[in-house]
Amino acid sequence: MIKQVLFDGQEAIQASNGQLEMILIPSFGSNVISLVDVKTGRELLVKPDSFAALKESPILHGIPVLFPPNRIKGGTFQFNGVTHEFPINEIGKHHIHGFVYDKPWVVTAQHERNGIITIETAIQLEKPAIYKNASIHLTYELDGTVLRQKAVVKNNGNEAFPWGIGYHTALLFDEKNSVFSLTKKSQWTLSDEAIPTGDQVPGEPIEKKNLQGIALDDAFAAVEQGNEAVLHNKETGCTITYRTDSAFKHWVVYNGNGREGFLCPEPYTCITNAFNMDVPAEVTGLRVLEPGEEDVVAAEIEVTYSKS
Repeated sequence: MIKQVLFDGQEAIQASNGQLEMILIPSFGSNVISLVDVKTGRELLVKPDSFAALKESPILHGIPVLFPPNRIKGGTFQFNGVTHEFPINEIGKHHIHGFVYDKPWVVTAQHERNGIITIETAIQLEKPAIYKNASIHLTYELDGTVLRQKAVVKNNGNEAFPWGIGYHTALLFDEKNSVFSLTKKSQWTLSDEAIPTGDQVPGEPIEKKNLQGIALDDAFAAVEQGNEAVLHNKETGCTITYRTDSAFKHWVVYNGNGREGFLCPEPYTCITNAFNMDVPAEVTGLRVLEPGEEDVVAAEIEVTYSKS
């Protein structure tokens, strides 16, 4: 079922396959602001109470699309000998989270076939100058208890550009009764302003860790295969598994002060400030699209139930 609805006066798309139900607002970042487990009626995302709340705090509701993700130190970087400046929008020093999370997207397709619901949206960037010929095409699929996310980034211009994409996925998280797992292989060392120094500390995966009272704003290098973040509520038995393809080389994990009832496992194709790091691109994940080229990245969120 796909239907057009209003969310606090804003046009939205509601889609349900009888197992998951999502609400998408194309005109505001193509943000999936709600994902409900239909059988239990449980909301899985941090859903805004109103459109005003979404506008006031767009990054901590639903699944904001970050292009590029996280901070660019000083809002400045060089590419092919040219200095580029992005707007300073974080602590008066840095640029953060890119240019599409609050912009209008266009719905290009919506249909239900063979039990799979598909909604496609797209945006053609106009600014900043380096991205004036960049486009992003998003596909969301509801398939059983899985929400799939696919992004196609294309260079429609005559000049190459560097890029990265991520999702600031804000999941509800009962700290008292829930545990968190992550298949990371190392952790980035960060400055006081959460910008990587370039160093990494090797470490084991996170296994079923209780995060109550533990404040996180940490960055991790992902494994090449089997990359996933898992949130498990021991009281309800609900497990949310967030998987990505190998294009997503990093996770940033954020939870405020560890007592706010949410957890953001954020998959990134490139690490924070990759545009300025003197580290090989195969490590940072920074990608370059030449004229006419496109790239595809994919992730999915699955909801299951178990007691362990």
